[in-house]
Amino acid sequence: MDKQTANHDENLKLSVIVAAFNEQDTIENCVRQIFEVYPQQCELLVVDGGTDDTEQVVQGLVAEFPALRYVRNHDDRGKGHAIRTGIAESRAEVMAQIDADLQFLPSDLPQLIAPIEENRADVTLGTRFAAGSVRRPGSTPTFRRWGNKFASFYASLLYWHRMTDVQAGMKAWTRQAAELIDLQSDNYSYEVEIPIKALRHKLRVVDVPITTDARQGGETCVNVVFDGVALLRDITCFRLGLK
Repeated sequence: MDKQTANHDENLKLSVIVAAFNEQDTIENCVRQIFEVYPQQCELLVVDGGTDDTEQVVQGLVAEFPALRYVRNHDDRGKGHAIRTGIAESRAEVMAQIDADLQFLPSDLPQLIAPIEENRADVTLGTRFAAGSVRRPGSTPTFRRWGNKFASFYASLLYWHRMTDVQAGMKAWTRQAAELIDLQSDNYSYEVEIPIKALRHKLRVVDVPITTDARQGGETCVNVVFDGVALLRDITCFRLGLK
C-alpha cells in the first residue's frame, strides 16, 4: 500500500472505498445505501478508473452527501491499484472496501467491522461460504464458486489458517494493518495479498459471514481463467516471499 496517506481524521469512524470501473448504472444506489447505514462519521471514496458517466453521477451527489469523495484514478492499472489509491486517500482509522455493483450489501458493513471495533481482529474478510452466509440466486456462478473455493483452500493450506473466501470484494482492516501489509498488487491478486500478508505479520484475520446478491448492473471485468491462474501463481509467490 502506498506509503503516503491522507491526513488522519479522528472524527471519522470508517473510510469506505469503492473501486468503480464503468459503474454508472449502480453507483448512485451504492452511495445511497452506504450513507443509509453510516449517515455520520463515515467518508466514502469512489475511486474511478472507467470511461463512462460515473464521475458525473458521483459529483451530482456530493452536495447531498458532503462526506462523499470522488477520486479520479488517472493511472488505473486494475482493481488492486484502485484500492491502493483509496487507502492513500483515506482518513479514518478503519477502512473497508465494497464493490459498486451491489453484489455485496452495504447493510453488512457494521458486522464486517465489528470484530475490529471489538479488538478481535486487525483484518476481516467477508465470506460467502461459511455458516451464516447467504447467497441469493445468481450471486455466484458455479464455475466461479468452485474456483474460489479451490483458491481459498490452497491459501489456507499454505498458511495453516482457514480462509473460506479469499476473493470476496468486501474486506476491512485497520490503518496499522494497511501499513504493515503494504499492498503492492495492481490486479485482483490484491484480494489474497491482504490476508496472506496480514498472516505473515501475525495480524488477526477473521472471516465474517455476509449476504451476496446478483450483480445489479454493468458487466464484470473478471476473466475467470486468466485472473484465476494469476491468483494461484501469486498465492504461491506470496508464500515463497517472492512478492
